[in-house]
Amino acid sequence: MKKKKVIIGLSGGIDSAAAASHLKNEGYEVIGVTFNFLNSDQTILAAKKVAEKLRIEHHVLEAQNQFHKNVMMPFIAAYKKGETPNPCMRCNQTMKFPLLYDFAKANDQAAIATGHYAEVKKKGDSYELWASPNARKDQSYFLYHLDQEVLKKLIFPLNSFESKDQVRGMIRDLLPELSNGAESQGICFIPKKGHQLFLKEAAFGSQPVETGIFVDASGKILGRHSGIQNFTLGQTRGLGLLSNKRWAVVDLEPLTNTVVLDDERALFKNQIFVDQLSVHPNVNLADWEFSFKTCRWGHSYRGRIERLPGNQAIVHSQVPVRAPAPGQALVFYQDRRVLGGGTIKRFEFS
Repeated sequence: MKKKKVIIGLSGGIDSAAAASHLKNEGYEVIGVTFNFLNSDQTILAAKKVAEKLRIEHHVLEAQNQFHKNVMMPFIAAYKKGETPNPCMRCNQTMKFPLLYDFAKANDQAAIATGHYAEVKKKGDSYELWASPNARKDQSYFLYHLDQEVLKKLIFPLNSFESKDQVRGMIRDLLPELSNGAESQGICFIPKKGHQLFLKEAAFGSQPVETGIFVDASGKILGRHSGIQNFTLGQTRGLGLLSNKRWAVVDLEPLTNTVVLDDERALFKNQIFVDQLSVHPNVNLADWEFSFKTCRWGHSYRGRIERLPGNQAIVHSQVPVRAPAPGQALVFYQDRRVLGGGTIKRFEFS
């Protein structure tokens, strides 16, 4: 009997290696695909080593130009507007899954797989995305946008693992140095400990940044700061402002290097404007009891939705949400089932 073919995104990290190993043990013909987004020899060599150890076919897809256009440039553009972009989610949406899907389609309509922690369930003629039972590792928040064409091909091998230790144990004998390694953190195209410098140069160029101003909600100048790249929405500490009042960052204006401060209570919103709304088939959010998250590790809130024209909506939360950041995703759930999501945007409520 011919083995079923599956194309897996192989990064050279522990999760994708364990996922590939698990698929091979399950009897699949596994083909690893590594995306060369940043011209990183280290990533390619690490993935190649995993493929050699697993004795699976391996391909490298060159995609530096597309990654720069589809991920890095939108990240910089969003930051210049004072938003908090999510490049990893955009990479999944515009790069990783479309490239995997196209590669699989050209290879005997193969299945596709990744090392994400999530679950796909078939219900009738449609496919549903569910959060992983392993809540501590769940990554469904980053995948809400996946459509039916992708979901029906998609396998998440790590969904059956109960803990990270079990994942490490899966490849300990085969790749001991990888099983003991640290997990990747941060944004791949920003150097470690270089986040503020990258954002500064993205918004202002390589020249030294002039000091900016702190203002309150009325526009009154409260003091000066060393650069807007040093601040994030919701920040209350490390402002460097001599004041007895506890201030919070409530807005960022990169074009004028201005940080807007207010009482922390101003960060809490009952109404959140969402754009680029994407809802899965057979779901009418107006008829569903749903919860939602505004970041992966954030609290889960309950609310109702008010649909607007053009794939837009206002989400009315039952309790105030602290600092829902423009540029981040808002994802809807019913228990573990992912109903859809969208991008948080600025909106002035009357």
